[in-house]
Amino acid sequence: MEARNLRNMTAAQTPLLGGENTPLHVPSNGSTGFEGATPRHQVAFTPNPLANVAATPHDAATPLRTPLRDNLSINAEGLPTVVSTPREQKLRANSAKRSLQLGFANLPKPENNFELVVPDEEEGEEEQNAPLNEEDAAERDARLKRIQEEEREKELARRSQVIQQNLPRPANVDVVALMERLNVVDEEEDTLSRVARRLIDEEFVQLIQHDAIVYPLPGTTNPGSTVSTYEIPGDDVVAMAKQTIHLELAAAVGFQNTTPEQLRNGLLAIAKANASEELDSMTWDSLRDTLAFDAGSKTLVETSTLSLDQRIAGYTSLLTEKREQMGKGANKAAKAEKKLNVTLGGYQLRSQVLSKRITDAFEEMEKTKVDHDSFIRLRAMESAAGPRRVESLKEEVEVLERQEKLLQQRYGELENDKRDVEARIAILEEEVMAEAEALNEAQLAAMED
Repeated sequence: MEARNLRNMTAAQTPLLGGENTPLHVPSNGSTGFEGATPRHQVAFTPNPLANVAATPHDAATPLRTPLRDNLSINAEGLPTVVSTPREQKLRANSAKRSLQLGFANLPKPENNFELVVPDEEEGEEEQNAPLNEEDAAERDARLKRIQEEEREKELARRSQVIQQNLPRPANVDVVALMERLNVVDEEEDTLSRVARRLIDEEFVQLIQHDAIVYPLPGTTNPGSTVSTYEIPGDDVVAMAKQTIHLELAAAVGFQNTTPEQLRNGLLAIAKANASEELDSMTWDSLRDTLAFDAGSKTLVETSTLSLDQRIAGYTSLLTEKREQMGKGANKAAKAEKKLNVTLGGYQLRSQVLSKRITDAFEEMEKTKVDHDSFIRLRAMESAAGPRRVESLKEEVEVLERQEKLLQQRYGELENDKRDVEARIAILEEEVMAEAEALNEAQLAAMED
């Protein structure tokens, strides 16, 4: 703490330069005495004998002890509280423990007077036959899960077929413009049919708007807090309507007493058999060529109803929208890539290191495999050629041994001849020396005579 205080006082600005006073950390249990260059020693205070309370004869020997404040009222009343030694504290704790044990020993002993009441057999049988009030936890969880699944299936069934089958639908719905386009007056249509068609169109537009609000698509202009005003009909009403439509359609085409699936298959078979060419002409691919995008109404209309400038404006609007979507997608992809780089950076680096190690290990394994195969082939070749080389070496060694024996014999013969010649030379030298001495003695004798 003192080192931190010194650093703070050195690094912090003074109040004259716009700073604040340096906060100092003061230890709660005193100081070490090294706040400055020299340690601080304990300051001895002058004792005050008059400030002491009346002491017991035991405390008379040490009258200058500092009284201890008894805030918890642990010590007995009327006795002076003084600072005691650890031994005195231990004795006091043992005394309190013994007094507590004596107090527990004086408590009355339990008598253990219990009465056991056994129920009658009839009551026991009734209890056994009575059903359990509490449901098993596993059965309760399974029942709740089954109920949740049923509610989820009902919720999915309440959605429109467009949502269930993920069919194309508009992101934004203009109710007024759509109703104007659907509200086409037919002079030959009766009033009742016109009212029914009007109700069907209103229900159709409200359902499309409900799907666009509750299940929004990318590019929608509806805020997230928009609430749909469409009231979903009850399940029994929808089932009754489906049944009525099925019966009416089955009676119209002559397929009574059939299921909805059988009726659908029959209608498809009839449509394919009788109007295959007409159906082909009514596909979206064939209709798409006859439509153009109107930038004013934001819808696809007949190409003949638009001028050249309007068609160019429609194509330009579509191209601009697609470019904006591409830009948004690119920005979203770039942000996602950055997040992935932050998240997967370490994994990618580790993957690169591991890939390099795997590649190096594979290359080393390939080299080792080549060496191993080479040594296997060398072993096979050596196992075939080795014995022949050994036999040839053995034959060569035998030839050299025979030559060595012959040369040794020749060397012995020459050595014997040499010794014989040297012996004859020595004999001849002795004879020559004897003759020379005899001649010398003869000359000496002739000279004396």
